[in-house]
Amino acid sequence: MNLINEKEIFGHNIQILINQRNWSIQHAAKELAYDRNILSYASSFILSKILIGQQNFKLTTAIKFARYFNISVFLLFDRVFENSQYRDHFPFIECDYMFVFRKNFKNTQFKQASIHSLDSAIVSHIISGHRNDITINTLCCFSQDSEIELSELLKTETDKHTQQLIRTDN
Repeated sequence: MNLINEKEIFGHNIQILINQRNWSIQHAAKELAYDRNILSYASSFILSKILIGQQNFKLTTAIKFARYFNISVFLLFDRVFENSQYRDHFPFIECDYMFVFRKNFKNTQFKQASIHSLDSAIVSHIISGHRNDITINTLCCFSQDSEIELSELLKTETDKHTQQLIRTDN
């Protein structure tokens, strides 16, 4: 479905935020405290892999980055991220993003048990709320099979309302 996958979009968007602050990868890894349990050079290496879209990570990591940069989670997976005027309308919102994801996915009317690359029991556990610490690769499976961008599945009601207001003003 996507020529550029969601992890690459995320990495590109984080790179934009890092560049705006004139940070090195080492400084960014330290500031973002990507993983306090590993050595600094390893953390920098992992962050570098995230920036090029080659590292799987948990949704909690994306939320942590969004909180740090005060940007809505959905925008980190959005292709229009480079438009800073648009981006400024969407500050970070503290909420349960797995709940947001589940609600938005359920609203797609997509058959939950037919995620091709995931076991139906895993899909059921995620949709029912029994699994919450999900990786981006797993969320991407939902996105790709339902043909709905991951950014859309991570939009809060506030994000949707703000986006509607922006469209109305234009």
